[in-house]
Amino acid sequence: MTTSLQTTSPQTTSLRQPPPAGTVGIIGLGSRGIGVLERLVTLAARPERADRRLVVEVVDPDGTGVGIHAVDQPDHLLLNTVCAQVSLFPEEATVGAALGDQGPDLYEWVTARGLKVAEDGHTLGAEGRPVRPDDYLPRRVLGEYLGWFLRRLLDRVPENVEIRFHRAAATSLSAAPDDSRQITLDTGETLRVDTVFLTTGHTPQAAPDPQAPGASRRIHEIYPPAAAFADVTADQTVALGGTGLSGMDVLASLTLGRGGRYEAIDGDLRYLPSGREPRILLFSRTGIPFRARPAANHTGGPYRPVVFTPQALDRLRSAGDDRPLDLHGDLLPLIRTEMRIAFHRRGAALARGTDAEHTLTARLREAADARTLDDELRALDLDHAERFGHFDPQELLFPDSAEFDSGDAYRKWYEQRLRSDLVEARLGLGRSPTKVGLEVLRDLRDVVRYAVDFGGLDENSHDEFYGSFTATINRSVTGPQLDRHEELLALLEAGIVNVPFGPAPRVEWDGTVWRISSTRLGTVHSAPADWLAYATSGQPDVEATGSPLLADLVASGRIRRHRPGARSSRGVDITADQHPVAADGRPDRKVRVLGPLCEGATFYNHYVPSPGGRNRALADADRCVTAVLAELAAGTEPETTWSPAQ
Repeated sequence: MTTSLQTTSPQTTSLRQPPPAGTVGIIGLGSRGIGVLERLVTLAARPERADRRLVVEVVDPDGTGVGIHAVDQPDHLLLNTVCAQVSLFPEEATVGAALGDQGPDLYEWVTARGLKVAEDGHTLGAEGRPVRPDDYLPRRVLGEYLGWFLRRLLDRVPENVEIRFHRAAATSLSAAPDDSRQITLDTGETLRVDTVFLTTGHTPQAAPDPQAPGASRRIHEIYPPAAAFADVTADQTVALGGTGLSGMDVLASLTLGRGGRYEAIDGDLRYLPSGREPRILLFSRTGIPFRARPAANHTGGPYRPVVFTPQALDRLRSAGDDRPLDLHGDLLPLIRTEMRIAFHRRGAALARGTDAEHTLTARLREAADARTLDDELRALDLDHAERFGHFDPQELLFPDSAEFDSGDAYRKWYEQRLRSDLVEARLGLGRSPTKVGLEVLRDLRDVVRYAVDFGGLDENSHDEFYGSFTATINRSVTGPQLDRHEELLALLEAGIVNVPFGPAPRVEWDGTVWRISSTRLGTVHSAPADWLAYATSGQPDVEATGSPLLADLVASGRIRRHRPGARSSRGVDITADQHPVAADGRPDRKVRVLGPLCEGATFYNHYVPSPGGRNRALADADRCVTAVLAELAAGTEPETTWSPAQ
């Protein structure tokens, strides 16, 4: 085997080696690119392929495999997935018998290294309490795990595989005269490959207009936060739009990152400022806070649905002559019903034990078959309401717009929402039926994908799904760690943060400062801010991208946006085999796109692989690499769909 780190053109292949049976390019080496590389190494080492030489050209400016999880970021920037749910090692449920290497998940990895959680609850080092499976670890630790995994992978590259690393950025991807694919690097070099995997992940947005009003006082890119907000001083005010994970990262950087600390006093968390914090005005489009991730994120095995199943979706489609599904008419009724079932199953287990939960589940399945499920659930609503509270998925997902007389009234409501959700979050999935009901949106992502992927929804439903409804899902089940909301309450109490505007505030540059004004309060609340930042992590937008490579592909018509008629669908249009679709509607069968770039054609691609059951990210990598190796081995020449670059 050969692995080499290239910063210039690849070295000439030794004459003693046979010519390559195929050359594969990987553009982007975050978790998706590593997943593809792992499959290439593992599958190329199998006996039936051992006599076929493979060259892999890996293009990435960093080349260490960490992707967006830089190892030099501070420990107060945390993952939102617990450490026991992070693993890059494929399992049999995902890749079948072609397992390759087996190794530790992130929890096992940090534990084996003797790492511990310090008293502050986030710093990882040699001192403190043992790491728990349900801990949210620093993001930089995942970067270290990714780098370790890559090094371990390179140690087992077989003799018939050569991997060449190019620490550079790809600026264009075109068809060569012989119909191979040509990757141009920002160094001016070119690579010729038979097929390409495009796994660039979270690509940047287009650069802002420096002449736009207020541009000099708007922070467009919030990562890394310490550098992004370095010019913000303690006597200034920041208007921060966005209250999800990215918003909490900014708050942590402007407080913990500036020397502040938290202390438990009389059972409450108090913030002790350093004096270096700016004032922060927090707002969001909906005005509704995210729900915190629950503690004890495991209840014993994957959730098995009763009504929200692929079979139920197939029945809906067949009843409508395979028509696209309607979000409100077809999909949401099944989701709401499954959420109620999950709530009552956990309620039965808590009230009467595990056997009672199993009995109830069987009864609900029979009721679903007999079409008496609504009656059963209404009876359970009454039975469980007194002990576990009223559970209405429609109300939880789409709360009625509250009316507030003033900014103070809105702030009190906002704090109460945080506190009531924290009660459930602290109970965790083991003891909160409400959190279990909401978790259906996360547990059954694969069923949601089955419903919406590759044009599964009608045009209006697709637009709403990738617009407001994905935001609803994120607000419900992919929110910040519960510690972050405890800290937010302490920051509100300390006066460092204020939330006075209510939903949909107006944001304007008045020539001197930013002015944030309420639009839905009885008494208008308006306040100035020296700086404006939006802490949102939107999906890549191929038509407004800051990536030279994507911009070139769009301009040349070699890729297009998925469903251009849908305003909220901004990712690359792909086929079911992950091939990008050109502006003329033809797929390029020598290129495959994986990861966040596919958001819109497929659902929820921005996550790190996790153990336990089938994993979509690694399954896609396995499926695509298997197809590529079969094509190369057979000497298959797929139908050409690009013309050589003119």
